[in-house]
Amino acid sequence: MSSPKQVIVIGAGIIGASIAWHLTKAGARVTVVSTSGAGGVATPNSFAWINASWGNPETYFHLRVRAMAEWTRLAKDLPGLPLAWCGGLCWDLPADRLEAYAAEHSSWGYGIERVGREQAARIEPNLAELPDSALYVAEEGVAEPVATARALLTDADRRGARIIAG
Repeated sequence: MSSPKQVIVIGAGIIGASIAWHLTKAGARVTVVSTSGAGGVATPNSFAWINASWGNPETYFHLRVRAMAEWTRLAKDLPGLPLAWCGGLCWDLPADRLEAYAAEHSSWGYGIERVGREQAARIEPNLAELPDSALYVAEEGVAEPVATARALLTDADRRGARIIAG
């Protein structure tokens, strides 16, 4: 029987926290080193939108769909994770590009729904200016990035990880 792997993770943002959590779950002895504490430097500035949205080739789209599924799995492994599957509303492209995006991603299996002004208002009632038309993807979500990093590190610590911050 071999001894557990010993791993040092540099950084306690969402990526470092995820790496530490997954490694401790797999039985590794992990030390997390961070100068900034849970959340790191970039993570607090993340929009943290969980999606497979536009602007990428199909292969990258499928990677992002898989990542969305991994977020669902992670939420089952860590109940109480600050995650909401609230859907995404998109209208920030010219009409022809918005339609091209909808056609392309729909053909790849993304659940895009075309919505009008009234539907957009029901989905997102706090918008100051409602779009005449938009695209809605119900399976998109958002994570609270710093709280998610903290939850991952807390559970990694519970599993034996050593966290060095400061």
